[in-house]
Amino acid sequence: MSNKVTEEIESIEIPQELRERSKLGIEQARRELGLRSWQSKLAKTAAIAAASAGLVVALGAATSPTFASYVKSLFTFYNVDEGLKKAADEGFAEPVNREVTDQGITLKVKEVVNDVFRLSIVYGLEKDGKPLDTDLLFENFTPTDPEQDPYVNEYTFTDENGKELNLLQQWKKVGNDLMLYLSLDEVAPGKEVKSLADIPNKLFVDFNVTLIGETPGKWHLNVPIDLAKAKASSAVIPLNKRYESPFGFSLDFLQLRHGPSKSEMLIQVNETQEWKRSYQVDPSFRYEIKDGQGRVIAAQDFLRWHDLAIGSKNALPQFANGQGSSGKMRFWHPFLPFRDAKDLKLELTTVYTEERMAKDFSVSFDPKEVMKQPLIKEAEGKKLAFSARMKTQEAEERLSDGREVFQGKGWVIEADQQLGADTLDLKWTLKDGQGREMIPGQQVALLSQDEKGNYRNRTLFFFQDVAAVPDRVTMTYNRYTKANPVSWSIPLEPSSAPALPEVPRAFDMTVEDLNKPEIVAKAEKVMRELVTGELIEMYGVTELNDRWFLHLKGEDAGMVIVDKATGEPFILRRNYAYDKLDDALRHKAEQAMQELDPGQNGWFEQGQRLKTKDQNEWIIRGERAEVVIDAVTGAVTKAALKYSPKEVNAQIKAAAEQAYAALSNGKEMRISSVERVKTPLKDVWELAGPGRRFIADIGAVTHQVTSASLTYKDDVYGNEAKARTLFATPYYTAEKALEAFGPQVKKLFGLDLEGYRANVQWNEYTFTKQGAATVKAKINAKGEFWEYRMESEQS
Repeated sequence: MSNKVTEEIESIEIPQELRERSKLGIEQARRELGLRSWQSKLAKTAAIAAASAGLVVALGAATSPTFASYVKSLFTFYNVDEGLKKAADEGFAEPVNREVTDQGITLKVKEVVNDVFRLSIVYGLEKDGKPLDTDLLFENFTPTDPEQDPYVNEYTFTDENGKELNLLQQWKKVGNDLMLYLSLDEVAPGKEVKSLADIPNKLFVDFNVTLIGETPGKWHLNVPIDLAKAKASSAVIPLNKRYESPFGFSLDFLQLRHGPSKSEMLIQVNETQEWKRSYQVDPSFRYEIKDGQGRVIAAQDFLRWHDLAIGSKNALPQFANGQGSSGKMRFWHPFLPFRDAKDLKLELTTVYTEERMAKDFSVSFDPKEVMKQPLIKEAEGKKLAFSARMKTQEAEERLSDGREVFQGKGWVIEADQQLGADTLDLKWTLKDGQGREMIPGQQVALLSQDEKGNYRNRTLFFFQDVAAVPDRVTMTYNRYTKANPVSWSIPLEPSSAPALPEVPRAFDMTVEDLNKPEIVAKAEKVMRELVTGELIEMYGVTELNDRWFLHLKGEDAGMVIVDKATGEPFILRRNYAYDKLDDALRHKAEQAMQELDPGQNGWFEQGQRLKTKDQNEWIIRGERAEVVIDAVTGAVTKAALKYSPKEVNAQIKAAAEQAYAALSNGKEMRISSVERVKTPLKDVWELAGPGRRFIADIGAVTHQVTSASLTYKDDVYGNEAKARTLFATPYYTAEKALEAFGPQVKKLFGLDLEGYRANVQWNEYTFTKQGAATVKAKINAKGEFWEYRMESEQS
């Protein structure tokens, strides 16, 4: 999912439960898309075939105490990159040898390579002394049964002060074992490590495994890791140099880092509105790192289509990641370690652009004919040869570069293209004889460059259906990737230069590109009415489905969301830095937070003025805190403060766990978030499980359950219109509702519903009795009660 879509989804006014689920879905999409999907807390990297049968035997032998005495590290035998092997040889590999057994299965953590920028932990499974395939840990990673918890087998991380850390995780399979890679850094602007002092001296890794294959159990291990030695052998070198491209983007070379197992560059890519308007793709480029003798010791060919990135050297693309917003992204480019190299210099050699032809070029042929004899064409000085063949074997084919492609039977079109010195590929589209678009099941390119610098590109299009060979194929291109030479360099040495100035955000289009002046004028008018006396000017525009997002000029200044069908603004957001807010507003927010956490300060970072059909308020936020103030009355309507699960009172934790057990047939709750929430009607601790699939409110004073929800069973998500349609006819009569609801109420609240009356409105049932607490509940279309709450008493 694009960053634009992520950002705009988070701006839509939706119920809290659905908002959290949307964020989770976005995060999961980011985690599963691979190299260019960036930050991931649970990124299961595709398992790489890592061992022959002989290697598996060797690894099994290497785990024995006798054999281990002859070797420095298991990493000597694993199929890992040379950076990890080097770190192991230099003494950064340490045995762990911690294990836990349940249900006859042993989880064993074997060894770690200490590198604060790439911590590598090896662990495996055994049964009856024999290794088990660690794929069993991921069999239920994406459940098909909605009752099945998808958050089994978690890994949590804390520093020496007990603070939980949100770390990038990646996996690689080595034999039957798994390698868990961790990075103790975030790449997000403002959150990256500035110096080694930002990195903890100790890390505690909690393995919380509850399901291995189909076997439930409890495998918990806490593994302490001392990072002091790794920190002493690492370096963070500030650079703060900017390259301004004539094409309309800039590259900020921010840091060079060295660790025992890798070196890496931190680079920010800034797009301008000119670039967005002209190219509408991510900027691509290539750079080299040379030592004092002019030898290239590392190179990064940063192209969107990795088949074309043939100019990299000693790069570790599987560990690259990035984060940011549309038009402003930060990337880590990792390499095999080169800390010992002297007099380093970075040279930017190439900027890639996607160019358009003045007119389309097309070629048409009968696939059966080019299976006999290639069709030779020439276009703009480029020599092209088109051929085709049948693929009659189910097994994948191995390409000349070692890749395995094209699973199953089918047929293949090949475009063999001699492209010259400045063109990497041609962007082909294919249609059959009836003009229908042909979408290949897989498309790969084999790019090479001769001694004169001329590119040859063999692009293969695979169609997985032998019977689907058409009588005619027409191939057309009007775009191509161009390599533009660059001569720009910087020394890779510590810089005392100040932080680079911010580059204004670039949008998909501007209000001028939108060309709807009446809608822009209306949006500016309502925003001026909301924040009187301020200079209001709309600048950027993004769109999502049925709405436009009109962004105020200025960095993250705010937006007006407009309904496309009516042209009417319906959500207004104006953002401020916290120190720019009115003194009285800040005092009120701080006073509300002091009531929750006396003696602390520095909670807030920003404020937002929000107006919708149902809301008119100030929302003041920080990393842990949020205060909501009614914009009309000035009253605080909500104060909330987040805590680590380890900080929660034992009695409160037990109440939430008992509530979950009551609703889930005795399952054990894993608490992932804790928040103290105070409103005029309640003062509670809100405890949630992973993904907020279960949420319990516990009274801050009484320490009793006041509400409990299995949110994954909700099928309405706050959509009143859907509820009216789905539950136009009540699912339960009053008598049946009391009968179905009563036992769970007794378990949750200790309340007997004898003498209660039931009323229903769509999917919500209200149970009342004179002089007793009122209880409300919601059901889904299956008749399952999923939300329970008491509302009549102060918590």
